[in-house]
Amino acid sequence: MRYFSLSGEDPSSRVDILDEAARHCSVAFRARPADPGRAVSFEHLDRYFGGVNVTETTLDNFQGFRSAKLARRDPTPRLVVTLSSGPYTIEQNDRLDRRRSGSMVAYWSRDPLRLQADVPVRARSVTVTMEELGLPYLFLRGVMVRDIGGSPLGQMVATYLAELATLPPLSEAEAASLAYPTIELLRALLTSAGGERGGHLGQTIGMRIMLHLRAAAGDPELSADTIAAHFGISKRYLYAVLARMDVSLGDWIRTERLGRAAGELTDPANARVSIAAIGRRCGFSDHSTFSRAFKRRYGHSPSEWRRLTEAERETGDRLSGRPGRPHLLLPQSDVLDR
Repeated sequence: MRYFSLSGEDPSSRVDILDEAARHCSVAFRARPADPGRAVSFEHLDRYFGGVNVTETTLDNFQGFRSAKLARRDPTPRLVVTLSSGPYTIEQNDRLDRRRSGSMVAYWSRDPLRLQADVPVRARSVTVTMEELGLPYLFLRGVMVRDIGGSPLGQMVATYLAELATLPPLSEAEAASLAYPTIELLRALLTSAGGERGGHLGQTIGMRIMLHLRAAAGDPELSADTIAAHFGISKRYLYAVLARMDVSLGDWIRTERLGRAAGELTDPANARVSIAAIGRRCGFSDHSTFSRAFKRRYGHSPSEWRRLTEAERETGDRLSGRPGRPHLLLPQSDVLDR
């Protein structure tokens, strides 16, 4: 848990201090007063629950901006959902939200962004990686910078964020245990909001297929045949839907299973669970196939990976140029064009 406030700082240095703090946020940006003739106010609580970042900020006379250059430097695409108590401007991709009664708005880290508060406002935000969220960008694009607080789960998410922000100090393990339910709730919120905007179920088929893939990735029987049968569509149509999202079914399933296995192998709770059992749990029915695929992906056998420290795993990935897990849910055209 980290707390930051400008109230005790010399007024002449507040702008520089605020800008420096903004550049070290999970989604970095630059900051300055909206009105140079008035003092800026900024009080910020920052917490991590595993890889999920939750913040609560009280601000006034504030403008934040994220340039295209800064956005392109970010190697990890993230989605942010912000709930504001009053008029808080959020602008991205020619979409603008500045409802005076407050709103709940999603935006992402891969495009330029502008934030502004001209009067005192409290903003609660939750930030997750696009990979962990597991929803296709082409679906999320339809709900970004729209007020999604009126969707069926809006009030539940608002209450949940408030409770997360006010929890007493937790151990690292306790905090990490809240990551999964938080991501699941966000996924349900965005799915609900996207379904309302999309109208017919056929218009959200891609999102529903990806949700099914995440839920069933550990099933060794998962295949194009079973997925098509589940949705009552042909395999040809299934592949066409996935192609529109730039998702290769076999690659996605393999990467998802290996990522889950990598996490389970390093979980202390699985210290006495055999490697073969973890492989089966993550969808690999054959141990030798699992071991070969794991070594190709991570450069270590499952048993070697289990013995490495977290720092050694991260160092190995950096030196080899391998990302921890590739971002297969983002359309390649969007990644390359920005």
